[in-house]
Amino acid sequence: MSTSNDSKLVLSRRHWRALALTLLVAMAPMAKALEADRDPPTRAGRVVDVVGDAWLFDHDSREWTRLVRNQTVGEGDRVRTDERGRVSLRVGSTTVWLDERSDLELSQLDDGQTLLQLDRGDVALRLRSAENAAETRLRTREGTAQPEREGLYRVEQLDRGSKVYVFQGRLRFEWARVSAPVVAGTGEQVELWWPDGPRAERGPLYSDGFGDWVLAENRDEGARPVARYVSPEMTGAEDLDRYGRWETAPDYGTVWIPTTVVATDWAPYRYGHWAWSRVWGWTWVDDAPWGFAPFHYGRWVNWGGRWCWAPGTYVQRPVYAPALVGWVGGSAVSVNITVGNRPPPPRYGWYPLAPREVFVPAYRHSPRYVSRINDLRDVRDPVTVQKPHRYREVPSAVTVLPAPGAALQPMPVRGPDRKGEPGWARPLPMAPGRNDLAPVLPQAPTRPVDGGVQRPRDRDRDAAMGWRSDTQVPVRHDQPGRGVEAGRPGVPFASPQVQVPTQPARPLVEPPRAGDVQPAGPQRRDDWQREQAQRAAQQREQQQRDMQQQQQREQQQRDMEQQQRQREQQQRDMQQQQRQREQQQRDMEQQQRQREQQQRDMEQQQRQREQQQRDMQQQQQQREQQQREQQQREQQQREQQQRRDVPQRRDDPRVQIPQPQRGNDGPQRGVPVRQDRPRDGGHNERQQER
Repeated sequence: MSTSNDSKLVLSRRHWRALALTLLVAMAPMAKALEADRDPPTRAGRVVDVVGDAWLFDHDSREWTRLVRNQTVGEGDRVRTDERGRVSLRVGSTTVWLDERSDLELSQLDDGQTLLQLDRGDVALRLRSAENAAETRLRTREGTAQPEREGLYRVEQLDRGSKVYVFQGRLRFEWARVSAPVVAGTGEQVELWWPDGPRAERGPLYSDGFGDWVLAENRDEGARPVARYVSPEMTGAEDLDRYGRWETAPDYGTVWIPTTVVATDWAPYRYGHWAWSRVWGWTWVDDAPWGFAPFHYGRWVNWGGRWCWAPGTYVQRPVYAPALVGWVGGSAVSVNITVGNRPPPPRYGWYPLAPREVFVPAYRHSPRYVSRINDLRDVRDPVTVQKPHRYREVPSAVTVLPAPGAALQPMPVRGPDRKGEPGWARPLPMAPGRNDLAPVLPQAPTRPVDGGVQRPRDRDRDAAMGWRSDTQVPVRHDQPGRGVEAGRPGVPFASPQVQVPTQPARPLVEPPRAGDVQPAGPQRRDDWQREQAQRAAQQREQQQRDMQQQQQREQQQRDMEQQQRQREQQQRDMQQQQRQREQQQRDMEQQQRQREQQQRDMEQQQRQREQQQRDMQQQQQQREQQQREQQQREQQQREQQQRRDVPQRRDDPRVQIPQPQRGNDGPQRGVPVRQDRPRDGGHNERQQER
């Protein structure tokens, strides 16, 4: 019994070990996923330009903070524009334009997906690669707009539904409820709503102020040169060639040198301000028009007596960093005693990181994130990690806050050697927290969630902007064939903005004009009135005919577009069928090759069996041959033994040969009979036997 119990216990332990191993294997992907969830997004958006007033919602303070140029927006941020306010955003090579009185949320912004939630207003997108088009979605109350290729798109959230515009490309709208998707192509706009079921009203593109502004901005971006030494997916790289030049440094490779710096004490991370982000913490916002990519990617180096930006190794999608700086100062540095005329040391300061210096984030991250945001060679090199930072002791490179709310300035120096004050450059392990740095920074303008900023009606008024608040009447493009500007394939055209003045409705019977002379007399007056009535009737008939002709032209246009879509669908179906036939042909060929291979395998097996059978027969013949040879040898041995034994018996006198007993009738059975032979006869027989 004890043996049985022991065996059961051992079996149970084995099961527990197997179960534990299975759980460890199953939890390994979960652990990797949890580690990835701890990392912040690797992509961020840039505020390229702000017209009027735009606001960013602060989730911690529950207030709206003013949005400025070069500010960072990330996953989960909400952007809102006031009346006569517009915003241009940039995420990698993708551009986002937001119209006035709009509310946009960046619900998801990472390596795999970009999801924009439009709560109200109007937004336009410029997608410059098929990869970005596949990753980008824009959601409204009615559903989700999914671009199918690179192009220029626009989505509007109306009171009763949604409206999509396709200046260039192809867009699919997926309803929030179960229904067939709606597809729109180049030069189309579709209004979608759901009263008691899906409704879609399709028509040609109409021009309005926001659409013309988007087309003008798109043409302006298309004319800018593209950065040559960095990836186009680096946010802010589109401004580098316009505001600087590229050179080659022997120790750092290709470097970018700004050509628009005018301040004599200019240094990286000095002319700008800090803004808090709930994703990355303190984020630098530079004042320069090009001040985004050089402050969130790469490193700065003072080479040849000037500051240069080293982008580092080319990466298709580089990882965004809030500010690549090292921090100095802290609460222990701040003192309340003034010695002579020496000002108290600043509480916090910072300096740019040089090439091959590792950036350690202050926010939540994993070791894999550190290896991605830095060069992997620098992270694995202990000499690089442990050596002191190059610009920590350089006063001209360190920027400090001299007092709460004061302007930023270089670190104060003293003595003829112009060295920094001792103790002011005490290094900090990471960036300070929000409650540590916020009290000494200037207060940013804010407004409560429910409040609004009353702006003058005529402030920043520009008729060329085409504000929606001016109740501008949209104008339809009367030439549908002009989907692409002549001479520039792939670039949508921009129709000139047409101002349609508001006029009172024309009466059926026109009143007498200033130049008309009414006839005198009752009869003549009646005739004149009848003529006027006939003229008005003719005008009504002409207007009705014009309207009917216009409707017929529009119907013909819609029919032609429908036929074109049907032909395109038929062509796609034919291509699909052709691909299916080709696939079937390939499958049949594959099956034929498999059958031939099986036939060859069977023939090979048959030959192997025949060879085995021949080998078995040969072995059998060899065994039989060996048996015959063995029998022959045994037979020869017996014969030889017999020949040796016979002479011995005959020559031995002791051997008596029994003779049979004879009776009356002959010899008796069982009794041997002796036969006498002559001597010489026996000798002859032996000789014959020999």
